[in-house]
Amino acid sequence: MNNFWIRLFKLPLKLGFFQKISVHIVLVTLLTGIVVTAAAAYQYRRAIYELEYSSVSLVFGYTASYLTAHYRNNDGYILRSIDYGMRQRFQQPRDNDFSRDTTHLPRQLVLYDRDGEIIYELRIDDTIPVATAIAPHELPQNFAVVHQHDEDLIIVSGPVLRGDDHPGFLVMHIPTTIRAQLRQLLLQSSLVLIAVLAITILMSLLFTKHALLPIRALTSAARAVHRGDPFSSVPVMTDDEVGELTQTFNDLTRSMDHRMDFMHRMQEWTVRIGRQLDTKRLFELLGEMFERMSTAESYRLYLQNNVTGELDIRLEYGSKDWPAPEQDSLAKMALKERWTMYLKSGGISDNEPTDVLELAIPLLSGKNRVGVIRIGRRSDRALYDDDTLTILQTLAQHASVAIDNASLYERLAAQERMAQEMTLARQIQQSMLPKEPPPIPNYEVFGGSAAALEVGGDYFDYITQDRFSYLLIGDVSGKGVPAALIMSIVRALIHTYLEFETAPRQILQRVNRSVTADLDPEMFVTMTMLQLDPVAHRLVIARAGHEPVFVVRHDGEVARLSPAGTALGMLEVEEFDGLLKETARNIEIDDVILLYTDGITEAQNSAQEEFGYERLEKLLKQHRHLSAKELYAVILNEVTAFSSGLAQLDDITLLILKRTV
Repeated sequence: MNNFWIRLFKLPLKLGFFQKISVHIVLVTLLTGIVVTAAAAYQYRRAIYELEYSSVSLVFGYTASYLTAHYRNNDGYILRSIDYGMRQRFQQPRDNDFSRDTTHLPRQLVLYDRDGEIIYELRIDDTIPVATAIAPHELPQNFAVVHQHDEDLIIVSGPVLRGDDHPGFLVMHIPTTIRAQLRQLLLQSSLVLIAVLAITILMSLLFTKHALLPIRALTSAARAVHRGDPFSSVPVMTDDEVGELTQTFNDLTRSMDHRMDFMHRMQEWTVRIGRQLDTKRLFELLGEMFERMSTAESYRLYLQNNVTGELDIRLEYGSKDWPAPEQDSLAKMALKERWTMYLKSGGISDNEPTDVLELAIPLLSGKNRVGVIRIGRRSDRALYDDDTLTILQTLAQHASVAIDNASLYERLAAQERMAQEMTLARQIQQSMLPKEPPPIPNYEVFGGSAAALEVGGDYFDYITQDRFSYLLIGDVSGKGVPAALIMSIVRALIHTYLEFETAPRQILQRVNRSVTADLDPEMFVTMTMLQLDPVAHRLVIARAGHEPVFVVRHDGEVARLSPAGTALGMLEVEEFDGLLKETARNIEIDDVILLYTDGITEAQNSAQEEFGYERLEKLLKQHRHLSAKELYAVILNEVTAFSSGLAQLDDITLLILKRTV
């Protein structure tokens, strides 16, 4: 049953456009018909009730007047006389006041005295029960009319005569045709509504069928274009918006061949200039390209002098009568404003592409002003059309990139040796960093490093030795190649000493003894080393002047662990050994341990505010339920967003450990 209703509600979504319009027309007509019919039926219903109530009121009035006159004339009621008069009027109606002015006669008439006792009863219909006495307080003190819908009967009651001395109380049961009239009203209203709805459906179908013809033709033609036939056209059948759309489609297909030819030629030129890295040959190709694509009789290629900022002519053809570069206002304005300038008839120049005789297009590469291509009048003296202007501007963009690439290639040729050495250094450094975290039972671990320069001084590592797993993170003062070299030495020493020692404190002490004598006075290395026992779930931490270790408990409690210690190479060996301490910590399920370099906490935004420990702690608490890899991505994204696109000032490294079971 539920599937039926779902399909019913989804049905309008599958209809065509004009079918939907037909449905809407029918629905609006139906709603309007219901409202109008309901309003008319309501008014007619009121009229029925008013007519029936007026009729029974008239019967009651005639009867009450008769009883009042009888009572006064006889100084009381004579039942035999009353019965005769009532039966003559109601059982044998003739052409009297009752029969002329009323539509219904009573089935039962009961006259009560002041005590509720029955004075007189007339029952014309034997199916109506015999009346009984009623309590005095139930006597009808005021005239009232009540319709019993189930029996289609009107009960009218009230005192025979108003005043203190009235001759009793009268209750009459009068049959009515209200229910039959209402049924007839409902039937007639429904038939009228159905007729209107049928006419509406027929007219909407005829309308949509007629209106859909040009749309279907247009759709078929569009599909033909999509299949590869760009020359399809549609006959214009109407002069309305659909006809205008059809004419526009025909204009589009007629111009498609011309545009496709332009596009193919533009693509060919883009490929040719894009792979040309010799600047002399490139300029020759650019001149040929702009001459052919514009059919201009003259052009001039300017490049901006990086020292003076002035325009220098690098290539020209047919432009001997043009002003000197410093006087070429059209080209200078185009480069200054960074948009195309147009020369129109009468010597007027602006940036509106209408009635164009000549133009100057700036050659831009990002924010850099490369130069200007100045294009003269067409050889046939025709104005430049919109399509040609658009293609020339697109080619100018490709030309800017090609010139920039060729210039860059020449600069790179001079710097190639240095670039190769830097690339090799980066590759070596990256090769020393772990590619994937080791599988540690019941734990997740993930880390990564992003250098501020080609190479950096940050370092992280995972090392598994016997039953222990070691996690290390370090930071060499400074950046670039010197820092990377120092860090590579420290890494090699750590891997070597792990063959002989297991305690993080002892390993760092040995490394410090080896590097202190060789470090420059202004250089030092901070480092944190964790020893993890994955069976006992115990962590031993040694910190050589590095950032505090964050430990986030499963309940959200955050601790910053900062065991004593100073940076490697900063103090004498004995002082370093005396200051360096270890601390141990048990790890519970869902605990998270974070190691990081100061590139995280010291990252700055545009207001020169630092990311800081508090933001990092809040981030850890909020996302502690994530996996190690997901938490790494969240922290890195937040730091990047905080910096608002500013250049990275320092190397950034993160190492995250999480117990899962």
